[in-house]
Formats: sequence, C-alpha cells, structure tokens
Amino acid sequence: MRETVGERPLERDRWRETVGERPLERDRWRETGDVRESERERVMATFNSKKRKREEKRSGCSQKKSKYRRDQHGTCCPVPEEPTPVRDQWNTFTVMADALQTFEEYGEDAYLFNKRLEKDFSPLDFLANQHEVDPTNWEEVTNILIKVHRHFSLDFSTLCLSVNYLARYISQRPLKATILKPLGATCLYLATKIMGRKRPSAEDFLELFGDANYTPAYIAYVEKNLMCQLDYRLQGPTIDFFLEHFSLIRASSEKCSGIITRAANALTAARGIAALAMTQYGFHQYAPSLLAQCCLKAADNIFGYNTANEEEPRDYPAHLMQECLEKTLLLVSANKNFLQQLLPGVFPETLQEHSASAAIHSGSTEVTEPAGQHPGTSSRRPKETGAGSPRKKGGGKSAAASRKTGKR
Repeated sequence: MRETVGERPLERDRWRETVGERPLERDRWRETGDVRESERERVMATFNSKKRKREEKRSGCSQKKSKYRRDQHGTCCPVPEEPTPVRDQWNTFTVMADALQTFEEYGEDAYLFNKRLEKDFSPLDFLANQHEVDPTNWEEVTNILIKVHRHFSLDFSTLCLSVNYLARYISQRPLKATILKPLGATCLYLATKIMGRKRPSAEDFLELFGDANYTPAYIAYVEKNLMCQLDYRLQGPTIDFFLEHFSLIRASSEKCSGIITRAANALTAARGIAALAMTQYGFHQYAPSLLAQCCLKAADNIFGYNTANEEEPRDYPAHLMQECLEKTLLLVSANKNFLQQLLPGVFPETLQEHSASAAIHSGSTEVTEPAGQHPGTSSRRPKETGAGSPRKKGGGKSAAASRKTGKR
C-alpha cells in the first residue's frame, strides 16, 4: 500500500513534466511566428518606403528634422527646439488642432470660393471720384480706426471688415471730408456686430472719436444708409482670411510645435504690416490675396525665417509679386516706429536692420521717414495706441533716401 501510494507522486511528476512541455512548444511556435512576421514587415518596409515616410510626416517631425534644420544660408546646423511665441491680441494660433482639421477638409474649397469673390469686394481707385476726400484724409481716419480697434482688443478681421465697408461706400458716392470720420466710426461699429464677438457700448465706442455730435442715434442713422449703399452684402473676403489661409498652409506642412509657433509669429507680424498698408491708399490697388502673401514675406524677413523651401501659390505673375513685395518692405522700413508702437511685443528692436537691408536689395530709393503721431481727438486715450501714423510719400527725397544715394 505504501509502495502504491508512494508511486503516485512519481506519476504526478511525470504528468507535470508532460504537461510542462506544452508551453515550451507554444513558445517555440510563437517565436517562429514572430520571426516570420518581423521578417515580413522588414521586407515590406523596404518596398513601401514612401508609405513609411508619409506615416512619419503625418505623426509628426522625424528625429532628423527635429534635431537639425537649415538656416538662412542653407547650411545644416542645430537650432533651438522651437521659437518663442509672441504675445499679442492678434495672435490667434493658440489652439491649432481644430483649425488644422477644418483646414485639411475645407481649406482649399474656402480659398477658391473667396478668391472668386475677391474682385467684387475690393474696389480699386475708390477715391477717383472724390473731390474733398484725399489720401491724407483716408490715412487719418484709418489710423483712428486702428487705435479704437486696439483699445477694445477687437479681432483683426473686424478691422479689415470695417476698412472694406469704408472703401466700398466711398467708391459709390462723393462725400465731404467732414463726413468721413463718423462714417468710419459707423463702419467699425457695424463690423463688431457682424463678427458677433464682444461689442462695446455705443457711448463708450463713440467717446473715443472725440466729437459730441456723434450720438448713438446719429450713428444708427448713418448705419442704415451704409447697409443700404452696400446692398446689405456685409460678409466678404478680406486680407485677414488670406493671411490665415496661407499661414495654415505653412502650419499643416509639418505639424511640429516649432513650425506652428513660427507660422503664428509671422501671422501676427503680418497683421500689423497689413494694418499699416491699409492706411496707405496706394496699397489698395493690390488684391487682398496678393498683399497677404507679401505681408507674410515681409514678416519672415523681420524674424529671419527661411521660407525658400516652402510651397507658395502661383496665382499672380512674378513681376507683380516682386513689385508688391518691394513696396511692402519699403513701407515697413519707413514706418518701423509705427509698427513697434502698434505691436511692441511682436516687432523687435532690430526691425530697422532687417527691413533696411531688404529695402536696399530691392533697388528703390523712395523711402520716407515716419511722421509724428496725429494729435489726439479725445481726452480719453485708447490703450496700446501709441503708434504714430505713417507719412504720405511726398515729391522730394527723404532723409533716408538721401543717405541711400550718398547725399548728406
């Protein structure tokens, strides 16, 4: 009995040994399968290198791209991890995930749609039939609009829409110079309603224009005439749409935080340059989509960004693009103080060096110095509006042009 019972542990041990062999066989099968699978993946990866590169680009920057990037001279050298984002109310690239997703789905269709409407909403030579209103009056009123806009921290598209209203209205009927200022106030206030964002009260809004005759009832009367004259077409493509579109093209090329920050910085600076260009009557001869590209290029020049390898739209002839770009760079160079005071957190102190060097390479000598600030129109000062208005180009040479030609 004891021998019989004593044999059971031996039988149990044999059973354990027999069963214990099964996991070993399973492991061998798994190892063989893993080797075959890894070999298959390695072979497929050899033939599908393009697919692998697309997946790496879709998931983010590769290790090689994040470690080394090309500088302005085309040499490969280490750069900081990412540029520092600028702080300003016109920097709207804080949240990019939803914007990029929407852009990838509808960006091209939206661009083509607004491109077709661009000519209908962008009047040329809108001061041609005006007898009292001249470019100087236009410059003064648009500068006031910029100051009030910055004071209330409104969206940049609101400013663009108000200037568009003003230009379209002026192109359709002659005006007295005294009517231009209340008309500009009405355009800006109407734009705040259309954009549907935070809107100041009519009393606080009109107080900044410094005239007791501007009452809410009077502005409401002008607003009715304005909407009727514009045929109630109050939404249209402005330069801000094209600035955002071209910036999203840059940001979607490689979804890295550094690329997105760089695109956001260039967009914010380009908005300041576009605001400056809107005060100059001569820049309204260019389509908003063309001027938007030139403003972004001028912003790249200020920050020292290299965009030689970036794909650019070919909607305009090269000579027209070059002409508009040269004028934009000259405008920036001549009004650096205006830009630094308008967006102090965006434009660096070395703005003169970047813009002046680009202006010299352009070969033009019509560079004017910025004029002093217009006298205030109200005892209440808008905040962040210390920017002086740019001077209209005169017939004689300026001091900057004299230095360029060697005259003292």
